[in-house]
Amino acid sequence: MNQYLNKIALSILMAFSAVSCSNFLDVVPKDKILESQIFENEAGMQNVHNGLYLMLASDDLYGRQLTMDAVDILGQQYNMPASHTKGKMAIYAYAEANPKDVFTKVWQKAFTTVLSANKFLESLDEHKGIVSQEKADLLKGETIAIRAMLHFDMLRLFGPIYKVDPSMPAIPYYDAPVTANNPILSAKDAMSKILADIDRALVLLEKDPIQTSGKYKATTAYDSNPYYSQNRGMRMNYLAVKCLKARVLLYAGDKTGAAAAANEVIAFTKSTPFFPWTPFLDATNAANPDRIFSSENFFALSDYTLYKTQEDLFDSKLADPMIYAPLLNRLTAVFESNDNDYRSLPSWKIPVVGGKTQKTFFKYADVPDTRMTFRMQIPMFKLSEMYLIAAETAPVAADGIALLNTLRYNRGLTNLASTAVLATEITKEYRKEFMGEGQLFFYYKRNNTTAIPNGSAASGNITMGALQYVVPLPDAEINFQ
Repeated sequence: MNQYLNKIALSILMAFSAVSCSNFLDVVPKDKILESQIFENEAGMQNVHNGLYLMLASDDLYGRQLTMDAVDILGQQYNMPASHTKGKMAIYAYAEANPKDVFTKVWQKAFTTVLSANKFLESLDEHKGIVSQEKADLLKGETIAIRAMLHFDMLRLFGPIYKVDPSMPAIPYYDAPVTANNPILSAKDAMSKILADIDRALVLLEKDPIQTSGKYKATTAYDSNPYYSQNRGMRMNYLAVKCLKARVLLYAGDKTGAAAAANEVIAFTKSTPFFPWTPFLDATNAANPDRIFSSENFFALSDYTLYKTQEDLFDSKLADPMIYAPLLNRLTAVFESNDNDYRSLPSWKIPVVGGKTQKTFFKYADVPDTRMTFRMQIPMFKLSEMYLIAAETAPVAADGIALLNTLRYNRGLTNLASTAVLATEITKEYRKEFMGEGQLFFYYKRNNTTAIPNGSAASGNITMGALQYVVPLPDAEINFQ
């Protein structure tokens, strides 16, 4: 049993004893005695399971680095000159201290969470009968899907450019609570395991209540989808796993499969009143804008430190070497000089304090009305991405343009001409849609885009290749193979 995974296992066991059972638990049980106490009732099981979501929302994963920080820097979303604290990250200098430390922590937290998920699955099987079979299936389905999602994002980050050579070494895969290193698999073999986990999760989630959510009605003006916002939409539900499948299949080059999954989700939204496009008045509300388009999110993480992260990264009072902000002309180019785009003005504004003359990012800023259910949420899977996937995989370009026009209409934009170049327009929408969500870099990598706009220069591109797209595995992982 190597030192690296020993540390992961020890961190899980030690952290558990420090967490009150009255709160969400963010780790697995310390030993069999404590495990029996925790798993003796449904509430205990649910608390441990909730802990997986808290781990996903940690700074080293989707609460920061895999959404609005490191991965967005790699996507050139911000101006990061050499004087910036993250300047080395922006030039893909992965051997430098800061990038190396950040991505080592990302790797460690991802596989700590995977180990926690596997331990939960083992414990759930060991305590059969405490919850109903239907409840057990939901818990298992969510957990296996979380495991698949984490492996997939480690593959996207640390694996090779998949469309160039999927046979190259990528990542290990952990589908059991082992504390010994699993071998590094090829990207193709890792992808097969990811897809197998996704399909297994979908079977377990076939009776997910989210699929019958049409019977629920809104109860207040602040909650257009109470069942979504209070329950399944905050969890890795059936629809979220379908979205994950579409994302994974497209990355693997299976356009037919990706199209089927994305269109299934789209068809579902057309058959129920839930997951509608976020209305203009909600997205652009002057007092309480819904900048994350919450009604469209099939799965969002609750991050109780989100507003602290917003301040740490985007606050206008931050000095230039610390703030994450784009050059104004670059941002103007992204939105094509159109502030009518619902994604522009509410999320990007010249602040009234702090002395900044460039626009700063407000997407994750708090709103005055604490009744708003979208507070402290980070989108994970959403309707717009399914339209983008469906457009990219459409067999006829005109059908793809029509799907893009649906997205554009619901972002306040006019229709594209029938002569528009589909691939170009899809890239434009990815650049607008996923700011602060970490998907643009992976879009570029999936397509092996050879040049992307340089976020730290007023003009010009950065040449991209394997040295930029492939984050090296942490030293500890290499040394213990």
